[in-house]
Amino acid sequence: MPEIKPAELESLVGMIVHDLRNPAATMGANMSFVREVIEDPDFDRKEIGEALADAQQALHDLTRGLDQLAWIGRWANGTPAANVVIEPVRDTFERVQGRVKYGALEITPPARELEVRGGEALERLLELLIANGHQHAPRGTVRLSASEQGGQVHIEVEDAGKPLGSELRERAFTLEGQAAAKGRSEGRYSRVAGLFVAAVLAQTLDARLESIERAHQNVFRIVLPVART
Repeated sequence: MPEIKPAELESLVGMIVHDLRNPAATMGANMSFVREVIEDPDFDRKEIGEALADAQQALHDLTRGLDQLAWIGRWANGTPAANVVIEPVRDTFERVQGRVKYGALEITPPARELEVRGGEALERLLELLIANGHQHAPRGTVRLSASEQGGQVHIEVEDAGKPLGSELRERAFTLEGQAAAKGRSEGRYSRVAGLFVAAVLAQTLDARLESIERAHQNVFRIVLPVART
């Protein structure tokens, strides 16, 4: 089991409780609103639809947060956070495109078929990074691409949000760094210690996860060896 300092564990639990309360409160408020007005024939049905859509998004956020908590638990127990299989990058990209329901996503698959250690671990890692991009650039397009460089596959998730602060680019993927990043505009924090969970999934894939700035935009890069079959 990886060593977790008591202060880090306390901070993590505090962040998780705080982060999961938000979507739970949103769901409760919107469902209470719908319950109060649904019997009123004169009430605007469009507002009911909007409230239900907000509740559905909150449920999605809550479910994803619980998934992340499960992955942290597996990591802490020294077991793989998610399933890994060798498969083409294109297959993973197709599944990711089907999973992303909120925000604009532009995908550029690799020029040729490349197989890597992927499966659920890579799919959910990409989903986390894309969600981070949409959170920090909600009106922009997140761009997902892959290329081969020297026997390695570079998968990049780029968005127009504020780049991760240079002093946080190493720390943000750690428990201690997530506590430091929360509340800072350049910290790129996402619900339930999202970047730390991304690092846990990357570790499961034996991949390198890093953040760079390109043309004043944030880029998350996953580096994987090409699988030899």
